[in-house]
Amino acid sequence: MKRPNLSFFLAVVLLSEGVYLTVFTRPFPLARWYTTIPPVDYAKLTGHSAWWTAAFVLGVIVLFGLYGAAMALPHPPLAPYSGLVFAATLFFGYPTLAIDLFIYAIRTRGWALYGLNPLATAPLSFPPTDPWLGLAAEWVDAPSPYGPLWEVLSLGAFRVTGGDFLLHLFALKAIAVLAYLACIALIGAILGQLRPAWRTTGMLAFAWNPLVLLETAQNAHNDIVMVALLLASVWALVRRRDGAAMLLLAMSVLVKFVTVLAAPFFLLYLARKQPTLSRRLAALAGYGVLFAVPVIAGMLPLWPGWNHWAVLKANSGAGRSLLALLVLALRGRLGTGTAFDVSRLLLNGGWAAATLWALWHRRKRLAAVETPLLLSWVLFFSYVLLAAPVFHAWYLLWFLPLAILLPEPVPLRASLVFCFTALLVIPYFETVRVWIPALLQNHLLGHAIGVPLLVLPPAWAALPSGRGKGDGDATDAGRGA
Repeated sequence: MKRPNLSFFLAVVLLSEGVYLTVFTRPFPLARWYTTIPPVDYAKLTGHSAWWTAAFVLGVIVLFGLYGAAMALPHPPLAPYSGLVFAATLFFGYPTLAIDLFIYAIRTRGWALYGLNPLATAPLSFPPTDPWLGLAAEWVDAPSPYGPLWEVLSLGAFRVTGGDFLLHLFALKAIAVLAYLACIALIGAILGQLRPAWRTTGMLAFAWNPLVLLETAQNAHNDIVMVALLLASVWALVRRRDGAAMLLLAMSVLVKFVTVLAAPFFLLYLARKQPTLSRRLAALAGYGVLFAVPVIAGMLPLWPGWNHWAVLKANSGAGRSLLALLVLALRGRLGTGTAFDVSRLLLNGGWAAATLWALWHRRKRLAAVETPLLLSWVLFFSYVLLAAPVFHAWYLLWFLPLAILLPEPVPLRASLVFCFTALLVIPYFETVRVWIPALLQNHLLGHAIGVPLLVLPPAWAALPSGRGKGDGDATDAGRGA
């Protein structure tokens, strides 16, 4: 094994830090811009400037290039934790790619100051004199779609900061950065058990990923907390602490409900490990109860009722997705309602087919610990690619860590390509369409260009390479080189 070139690695760190500082943080300090009502994004902050758009695009390209160089060449064992330098820089930046950070804080104000259940009550119910209500923007009429564990964490951050709005925002960012560090450590611990030769590079693949850094340290999405608990569950699974694995998965669901979709694969793996049918059924029931009881018990104190649960209303629209493109293409012939129904049927069918194909393909290896990870990756990746009604770049946090843990090359390749296109398509939708009115006024034309740019490269990268059954092992050996 070649010795790390510390001088080269330090140069890559400094160059990356320069991009994060000059393009994404220094021009947009949170302490300066957080009072802007309504909240703004990168495009509006820069006045849809051609110069800043070019800076964003070039910055993303350079960061991915440096990220690839850092992974490809020998690096020191502590290299992954150098990502904390970038996270610390982005920590002070305004959330330029999404306003979710403000929504978290505002819903918590409703709970802490006005006694309003965040899962049942929208910010619209706040007293109109609340000084920060305008930051709720388009979410002013939406209760929280998140789990009670997240709301408790945000409430704790509110209490610790004395209710100061800016300090609360920074506290929420601190939670995201701590979860990011936990993910790095957990990926290292899991890979240390599954494939030690890939451990440091795998940690680096997560820690230095530009999308991960921008969506966690800068935009502070609570998805990173959900993912940290998912990885903790995987770690417990690898360590054969099966009960703890299901409890940690339940905690992940109580942050954000997405990971409930992975529960059947975890349960299937735990059942399939048993030697007899009766013991498999007992394991399925026992671990299922161990997972379900904490989720139900955790939901009860804040349960809004089925008619008011925001999760069930989250998929009513569409945008920047295959669903949006299909609806726009079909609504002239079928009408909007029927176009939605047909498009959902087709895309959800594709999502289900991809997941069932993966399950069939792994049917003889259900007792292998990698199987629930691979099936969960396919489920999340194909959902975001095909079936998500509205595309958001931070959804990629759901499956990127799983791809890093797998020995097969295809999941990681497809995930990294998706990270790249997810960031690069943002200037197209936010700025280029403003420059070219036809793209903004004709939604079908705008989506017919933007959506393929987003989804076709990762879809192509997800196609099997066809290099044979031993491809995963060969790749794993190559990764550790």
